[in-house]
Amino acid sequence: MTDTRHPGFLTPERHQRGEDAASIIYPVVSRRARGLSLGINLFPDSKHCTYNCPYCEVQPFSNPHARLSEGMIEAALREFFDKDWPAYAKSFALKDISISGNGEPTCSPFLEEALYAAAKVLSEQVSLDAKLFHVPIVLITNSTGFLSPQICELLHRFSQEARFEIWAKLDGGTSELHSILSGSNYAFGRIVGDIAHFAAITPVKIQTMICRDACSGRVLFDAERYCGALMSLIGQGARINAIQLYTTARPPAEPWIASIDDIEMAMLASIVRRCLPSEIRLECFGRSGELSIPNSGQEQWPK
Repeated sequence: MTDTRHPGFLTPERHQRGEDAASIIYPVVSRRARGLSLGINLFPDSKHCTYNCPYCEVQPFSNPHARLSEGMIEAALREFFDKDWPAYAKSFALKDISISGNGEPTCSPFLEEALYAAAKVLSEQVSLDAKLFHVPIVLITNSTGFLSPQICELLHRFSQEARFEIWAKLDGGTSELHSILSGSNYAFGRIVGDIAHFAAITPVKIQTMICRDACSGRVLFDAERYCGALMSLIGQGARINAIQLYTTARPPAEPWIASIDDIEMAMLASIVRRCLPSEIRLECFGRSGELSIPNSGQEQWPK
């Protein structure tokens, strides 16, 4: 039987949640983290999300015996660093501890516990290995949590206490495309407004999926309108650290979702790059990995 927890098994296209503590804490080679990310899964029992994205890699499932309880996250983190990390450290540098998993983490009653458990255990590990000092805790969110004042207050507070990044989703660029890509009735304008309100206090990285409807061939992204949404965020005072554009790397939930090739990804990313202030970083991840997008001047397409 293949040992899916072995460091040699991991690739950007392949990672597995395990059982027991391994269903809560899981290592993954992440393109967007540019290396090994240690995931914290707040939904080991079943998928829980406010969106139903057709490109999501998490299929619906039921694992009722894996429910979280108080103290389990910290214990699972300690178990990983005590038992598994020495083997991973031979091949990988840890890039982040990421709270994501099988759904939208801001829906979980264990979000606050997860944030502070990660900060506590990471601080202890830094005392043993100073190279881990720059490792951030990352929250990957679909942005619906920004509609909750309680969630916003928690994230604002934690950002003052730890090395913390928030990757906030904003897909499509129009109400129609946002509805298709989120599989929800959340209004695109409201999501933009609530990101702006939150990011006026605590900075975010905007993460955006670009994919294609394989049946019609339509690219589910409107670059011009998307740029307009970004300009609206900036105009409302949102502090944006980076824009992260990416396409699918793992099998999506719906078979009609297809990835974008590198040349088209680079073209769309260059349109977005031209609309951004120079101080906002743009990151682009295509089928082959990270793509280099010129900051200005003549575009340079992949060969």
